[in-house]
Amino acid sequence: MVCLSLSLLSVAALLCISHTNAFSTIGRSPSTSLSAGANSYRHFYALSAVSPGSENQGRATQLHQRREFVIQSIAAGIVSSVITPFVEPALADEDQSATPTSDDTTIDPSIDFPKITHKVYLDIKFAKYKPKQLVIGLFGDVMPKAVENFLTLSTANDNDPSYNGATFYRVLSGMSIQGGAIGHNNGKLGTSAFEGGKPFSPDNFKIRHTKLGLVSAVRGVGGEIDSRFFIQTEADAGWADDRYSAFGIVLEEEGTGGMDLVRRISRVDVKPPQNSPIDPVMIVGCGIFEG
Repeated sequence: MVCLSLSLLSVAALLCISHTNAFSTIGRSPSTSLSAGANSYRHFYALSAVSPGSENQGRATQLHQRREFVIQSIAAGIVSSVITPFVEPALADEDQSATPTSDDTTIDPSIDFPKITHKVYLDIKFAKYKPKQLVIGLFGDVMPKAVENFLTLSTANDNDPSYNGATFYRVLSGMSIQGGAIGHNNGKLGTSAFEGGKPFSPDNFKIRHTKLGLVSAVRGVGGEIDSRFFIQTEADAGWADDRYSAFGIVLEEEGTGGMDLVRRISRVDVKPPQNSPIDPVMIVGCGIFEG
């Protein structure tokens, strides 16, 4: 991937060695780059309509303008496609679009910690380790539907969708561990606790991702959420704000795994291209934490 990226950048550089305007799109978002291309397109036809001189001169001018436009568009597209994926970390296979909160109210848990209304546990087994309990506190007042979904899936009967038997299907070192894809352990889909397992819209995006161990819902392609979640393994994950809704946090209850368990999971060996653990990381039990 790195070699391909470098090759593409080299092509872009060669194309634009005498056309520096083409590189004005570096650092812009893809939509900005596309807009720049559209502006060049309009600019080309505006110039064509007023080109002075003889028919031959006008034709030569148009050919020159077409060449300039094509070179700039190709270069801008290459630069945008190569640079953009490395600008911001993202959760693969999911909706990445930002969704501003419905009002101006945001909650910074590093300053104003949301009230924990429920506690659940996940018993996790992997590698040579005995099952270890991970306790998650849920923010039911701020995120009522997301919490109801997680709570129901953590306490379900054998015949209903449950986190028992699900896996942590993706590990992004230094970023997050992702799990809970009930019925689809490859992480492509999940199963909610509502209406036959259908996904639903997040409550809101008020909670900022400013605290280690926050638990957030993974969004599907349509922006809705199901059973999948990720645990934040960095203290500041601003890339997730307005994209993913945080609804809980890992707690350091006595005798449980806490963030030490999360860190151990974040260091397991993974296989490309999905960064899935080579040895399964299984949820082998779940329920209400009574401690």
